[in-house]
Amino acid sequence: MTDILQNIYDESSGQQHKLGELYIDPFGRKFRYVQAGASALVTGNLLQEAAEVTNFRSMVVQAAVAIGDTMIPVTLGGTAVTANQFESGDLVVESSTGIGQVFKIVRHDVQTSTTGTCKFYVDRAVKIALTTSSQVSVRKNAYDGVIQYPATTQTGGAVGIALYAMTAAYYGWIQSGGDCAALFDDGTNTSNGVTGIVPSASVAGSVKPAAETDASSAWIGWSREVASTDSTMGFVHLTID
Repeated sequence: MTDILQNIYDESSGQQHKLGELYIDPFGRKFRYVQAGASALVTGNLLQEAAEVTNFRSMVVQAAVAIGDTMIPVTLGGTAVTANQFESGDLVVESSTGIGQVFKIVRHDVQTSTTGTCKFYVDRAVKIALTTSSQVSVRKNAYDGVIQYPATTQTGGAVGIALYAMTAAYYGWIQSGGDCAALFDDGTNTSNGVTGIVPSASVAGSVKPAAETDASSAWIGWSREVASTDSTMGFVHLTID
């Protein structure tokens, strides 16, 4: 681990890597650098990105943006913007003129008015001009403020497994790919041909098997065990990354 500043199994109160930075160890396992959310992480739990705030979708561009510009002014859709909230996050032109352009957010204004104008500064020049009919959506960096995967309603995408009990708001690594262990839920976790794993809908932070024929399931990996024991840690192979 000499090629990373912060050891895989150490947490830090200060940020030492870019959020979302990918590290691959000599065994082919993949790890992502994150900041924990408002609650401490639980070892072995499945994690998701911070809950999506839908008011930041389908926002109107406040003024025309010319080709070559790197600032996009947006009329907020009902929620204020705090300092660094979307730094290293994403902005997409979701509809109308300029549709399809995607940018990384370098910085942005603080805007206390929930319907005020917020200026987003992006990582590259606009290639297709935007008009006031253009609509954009912004999203936090997926690894900023990760939380336990909820038991019932998904509020964001799965990002990995907690390697240790990371302190709330601290920085560290989670595992996103390769062989590891995950918490299985309290359902039936047996049967050949049911080796894919998906987030559990009954126990927060856990996974459950999914049949190979279940096209509706969003697989995040597969079980390394023919029969996994309910409510215990089991060997899995993650494919989130």
